[in-house]
Amino acid sequence: MPKTELDGLPVIDTDESEEITIAIKADDLRERDIEKAIAVALRQQRGIQDARISKREVLIRRGDQWFRYGAPKRVS
Repeated sequence: MPKTELDGLPVIDTDESEEITIAIKADDLRERDIEKAIAVALRQQRGIQDARISKREVLIRRGDQWFRYGAPKRVS
C-alpha cells in the first residue's frame, strides 16, 4: 500500500502525463548506482528540496508536500 505521509508531510499522487526530464553526469554514474544518481540530479533542479528513488516510484519534495511519480524511465 502506498504511503500517504513521508517525514510527517503528505504524499500526493501526480498525474501520469506529467514528466520530468533530467540529465545525469557521467561522473555521477561512475560514483553511484543509477537510483542515487537520479536522486542527485533531481535535487539539483530548481524548486526540488529532496528526492527519493526506488524501482517502483519517484518521490519529490516541493515545499511542504511530497509528490509521487511512476517508476523512472530511461531515454537514450
